[in-house]
Amino acid sequence: MVADHRLALHATLPDRYARHEVLASTIDHRGRLAALVADPAQRFVPIPRSSQLRQPSRYDATAVICDGPEIHEIPLTDLNEQVALIDTHGDGIVLAAARCEPVGIGIERYQEPVPEDELDLTHNVQVIDGGGQIQSAFYAGDGIKHLMTDARGAIWISYFDESNYWFPNPNGTRSYGFAIGLARWDCDGGQPWMASDHTPDVFWCDCYSLNVGREVVHACPYPDFPLIEIDGHGVRSITPNSITRCHGLAISGAEMALLDQHRAGGGFRWEIRRGRRQSGAVIESDRDHPIRGRRADSV
Repeated sequence: MVADHRLALHATLPDRYARHEVLASTIDHRGRLAALVADPAQRFVPIPRSSQLRQPSRYDATAVICDGPEIHEIPLTDLNEQVALIDTHGDGIVLAAARCEPVGIGIERYQEPVPEDELDLTHNVQVIDGGGQIQSAFYAGDGIKHLMTDARGAIWISYFDESNYWFPNPNGTRSYGFAIGLARWDCDGGQPWMASDHTPDVFWCDCYSLNVGREVVHACPYPDFPLIEIDGHGVRSITPNSITRCHGLAISGAEMALLDQHRAGGGFRWEIRRGRRQSGAVIESDRDHPIRGRRADSV
């Protein structure tokens, strides 16, 4: 009998949040729904036409963690509107803003080490406990695409093709680097583990898809989309992949589903391409009919 692997609804926000704007959402490694919601009346602040530089709005929000019938709310205040990613961290959450360019450093200085005290690096990741208190905040680089946490509390961040990071040097300066791809941070924002340092044969231009499981992490970086398997000790395997352009990734043993999004008219369509690891490579085994939607939002 063939197993039924069709997509199915996993979780929904309770009706009482229907009038709220959902700013970020995810399903965590325990299967819980986590969402950042806010009253839309305070979300969009008109900017005077005379303003040449738009300053990010500040707003209050609520982080909602749904574990079956149990709902936990975490009140949050004075958030930056650029916060767009969320995942759980124990009974609390992790929030991240995708963009955080340094202030006051001209691009001509990007080619030289810059003293730490001259760099204004935004702490664009916050770890917040179940009561809404900030436990830590740190700079995680510009160009974040995905944010996921694992069962041990590590924070996995993948980056898109405009990513950059100011690396610390022993002499108190920082040097600019780009094409970060994928990094693993501890909850205090210490020196990160970066996949690009451990996979010299892979160019981490853009980590389109990321899957953080209980024991193993999988990623498919652009442009060649190899399936890279990582555990607590580092990179475990790199498997050539014939399936390209995946924005989402689901793994079950040797079987996998790679989700891709295409623009279609005024909306978008999702296509699910099934694959399996076979003879040292990922081979496409099936392709599902597209799932259509109304808006062309990314995963």
